[in-house]
Amino acid sequence: MKYLNLVLGFVLTFFSVAVFGQGEPSKPSYEKQVYIDSKGDIYVQKQLPMYLKFSTEPEGKNYDLKGKTPAYSEPMYLDTEGPNYIRSKWAVDPKTGRTAEPQQEVLYEVNADGRAPITSLRFENAPRYVNGGVTYFGKDLSFGLTSRDEVSGVKLTQYALGGGFSDYSTNVSVSKEGAQSLYYYAVDFVGNSEETKSSDFTVDLIAPKTSYQVVGINKDGNILAPSATLSLSSTDNLSGVRTTYFTFDGGNARAYSGPVSTSALSDGEHTLKFYAVDNVKNMEGGDGGANASTFKFYLDKTPPVPTHEIKGDQYKGNYHYISPRTTIALAATDNKAGVKNIYYRIDGGERVVYDSEFNMTNVRGVHNVKYDANDLVENLSSNHWINVFMDNEGPETGIFYANPQFMDRDTLFITSNSGITLKTRDDASGVQNVEYSIDGGGFKTYSAFNLPSEGYHTIKFRSSDNVNNKETEKTSSCFIDNTAPEIFIKFSIEAIGQKNGVPVYPNYTRMYVAATDKKVGTEQILYSMDDAALTLYSSPQTLDASEMSRFRKNKKYSVKVVAKDKLGNSSEKTVEFYVGKDSE
Repeated sequence: MKYLNLVLGFVLTFFSVAVFGQGEPSKPSYEKQVYIDSKGDIYVQKQLPMYLKFSTEPEGKNYDLKGKTPAYSEPMYLDTEGPNYIRSKWAVDPKTGRTAEPQQEVLYEVNADGRAPITSLRFENAPRYVNGGVTYFGKDLSFGLTSRDEVSGVKLTQYALGGGFSDYSTNVSVSKEGAQSLYYYAVDFVGNSEETKSSDFTVDLIAPKTSYQVVGINKDGNILAPSATLSLSSTDNLSGVRTTYFTFDGGNARAYSGPVSTSALSDGEHTLKFYAVDNVKNMEGGDGGANASTFKFYLDKTPPVPTHEIKGDQYKGNYHYISPRTTIALAATDNKAGVKNIYYRIDGGERVVYDSEFNMTNVRGVHNVKYDANDLVENLSSNHWINVFMDNEGPETGIFYANPQFMDRDTLFITSNSGITLKTRDDASGVQNVEYSIDGGGFKTYSAFNLPSEGYHTIKFRSSDNVNNKETEKTSSCFIDNTAPEIFIKFSIEAIGQKNGVPVYPNYTRMYVAATDKKVGTEQILYSMDDAALTLYSSPQTLDASEMSRFRKNKKYSVKVVAKDKLGNSSEKTVEFYVGKDSE
């Protein structure tokens, strides 16, 4: 039995694919060929010519088959993609040589493969963002290629990413940042090569960068006024910023949409944490922003505390009294930013900046100072007040001399018993002390006094009030007269004798009484006979013993005479005598 062997002949041809696009790597050429798979199925590249031969023995001589249409049969090309058949109409049983029963065709299958594989690309494991025709991928990007061929099957798939082509076997990780061009294709077992495909994309592996700016009043950039805001600015080099987040003091993160107010925060230290996420989910500061940027600041919402000190003359009574010499000092303390200015106004006048101690308006009466302070972040304190009474007049002191006293022309006469009193008046802060000096001596603190020594004296006196306004020194003069009048007693006749050492006068004798005073003059003379009550002696009356019916012979008389001057200084003199005719 001889077998008909059909031998397929083929002509090898080569082709190459032009390089498309800048940066595309060179692609090798693939030989068109015949492929017999493990099952013995034959696959022929469809463009290859076929020459049919047969042999009558397995290893015998080959004989060319000649077709009836030489123009199309020598060589012949397969016309149908996929299975093609060389056939005999009826199968012959090799044992009997007769047509096999049941009747059936004899088929020789040859598969024509003229189509290249088709490769699809998929990107995996990374966020994707498209903008302006550019595709961006984030971290952990990999790509996979899936090639399909409907006839002979895919022999290999190749890709190129930043270099020459490499065989593809499994997903490929992409770890390089920036713009990338991926080229890929597949080849089947008969040499059909897919046109190179490409995909342009950008890998963004770097998170955005966020910066902050303090907008508004602040000190040193980190001590903020309540009116200050915080502005965030984020930039990203590739896919762009999607969202910027911020949080205060570890609170919940919020999306940033514009300058952030700090006014709702409490006074004290705070931490602003901020970070941004780009469009492929690269997060600044790591996952969750754990290592995000921070800005530590102090929110100063507390205004300064202004104080005042009244320096110098002052006294608290019904008012707080001061003098023209008194100064007012202002000060302020601040908890953080520091004091910027202290302001004050006197009696509702112009508001001015305090720079040194000042005096109040030198007008007697009540005055006030309103003052406040602001700090370096413009926190303004409440108003504070100083209420004072300007006492710019000294006290008035008068001198008063107690009786007895006598004024003669421009001289005041008194005695050492005449008390001297200084009386003061001050209708504001009140009298603090009163001083006096006598005859040029040192000043002494006043208490009621007398002048003991006789003669002319000068008293100087002054007083000061409780805010040290001093009265102009005053002077008063007086004359101390402690000397009583001198009493003179005369008789109208000489004594006619003596009795027991006492003169004896006749009964017609008259006695004359007089008194003189060197300074103020005699005011009155009084007399008393024989211890009787004193009787006023009125000159020129005289005592005429002879006229008194009780005078008797050999009677002894005792007459007491008292003289007083105009100050009450008194002298006394007693005279004893006998009235009668007899003598020793």
